[in-house]
Amino acid sequence: MKKICFYSRPYPRVKSYYDMIDIAAQYGLNAFEGLSIWELSQPDIEEAKKIREYADSKNVICPCLSAFVSFAHGKENVDRLKKYADIAKILGSPYLHHTIVGEFADPLKVLPYKDELFADGIHAVREVYDYAQSIGIKTIFEEQGYIFNGISGFGEFLGNVQRDVGVVADFANIYEAGDDFLDFLSAFKSRVVHAHIKDVTLSDTNPSGRGLRTLDGKFMFEARVGEGIVKFKEAIKILNDIGYDGYYALEYSAKADNSPDITNALNFIQSL
Repeated sequence: MKKICFYSRPYPRVKSYYDMIDIAAQYGLNAFEGLSIWELSQPDIEEAKKIREYADSKNVICPCLSAFVSFAHGKENVDRLKKYADIAKILGSPYLHHTIVGEFADPLKVLPYKDELFADGIHAVREVYDYAQSIGIKTIFEEQGYIFNGISGFGEFLGNVQRDVGVVADFANIYEAGDDFLDFLSAFKSRVVHAHIKDVTLSDTNPSGRGLRTLDGKFMFEARVGEGIVKFKEAIKILNDIGYDGYYALEYSAKADNSPDITNALNFIQSL
């Protein structure tokens, strides 16, 4: 499992970076994906040094740091991301993965401002990329939200950013844009440097109120890995065929401490 990376959003068993590193080691994994939460909810240099020291003591590395911002909320997020690039360097991560427009729940709140948000996002991405590159960090992006998503929207982003940004192959986000992951992967496979493993289901209704509305009028729900609509076997074959040698980060949060979901997900991924 040396190329599988633990990337848990908060759940009962993981309440800190140190918990996440411990869990990765306990599962026999040698990597975790950092996030802009817990001790690093703000880009704290000294805290990052402590986390790096602890990770080294457990023989666990950080192949990617993910930061959540929205450039729709002002230039301060550009400066914040530059500081997270510094954090990525301290953690030993070659990649800084970050969001662009942090609005994922309702396309009606975003799409009327698409042109403005796209232009602002492109400008900000370039500035962060240039700073990160100057310190040896590469910025990378997944298909996400309603603007920088879908084969068309993500392709427009890559064509306009005019930088050598990398692609995160997120196995599920593409369905929010009404496209299929295998088609997305085939279109952008040459630029993939990292992957996020998760699964989803789609429904015409949203009785729980927890579904994300998709651009084709459905609702998307998180599913246990291997139990949703993602075609994992075919996707991993595409990545194998192009010689992909990066990490597969398990992006799934079990609902309870005693849940077997993480173990089952890791076993499923390993079986592929």
